[in-house]
Amino acid sequence: MSIDFESKDGRNNYLIEKLDDLLGGINASYGQVLLDELVTRLQRTLNDFNEEVEGIMGELKDSSERRSQIIHDLMEGKELSQQDSSTGEEEPKADGGVDTSEMSEWEKRLEGME
Repeated sequence: MSIDFESKDGRNNYLIEKLDDLLGGINASYGQVLLDELVTRLQRTLNDFNEEVEGIMGELKDSSERRSQIIHDLMEGKELSQQDSSTGEEEPKADGGVDTSEMSEWEKRLEGME
């Protein structure tokens, strides 16, 4: 018998079949109730996990896109302005330049390469 782990129904059917085999020795009056509760808990756990992974992947994608844009801007020789980490808005100096006192060592080395 072929098991399709790529589809949700295939995974559910596989779990139900295996749990039915394991619960065969339990009294019939409790077996189905226990099986239903186990399947419900497994589905809830998987849904929670998937939501967390989607959130993490979204944050990772956003971070990667920001890094790519910064690297692209650096390669083109564009000036990067200091940004407020909490809002993402620019904080220009009074004279309109970039405040290098808060730049990381890596940013300072990149500035020196230009």
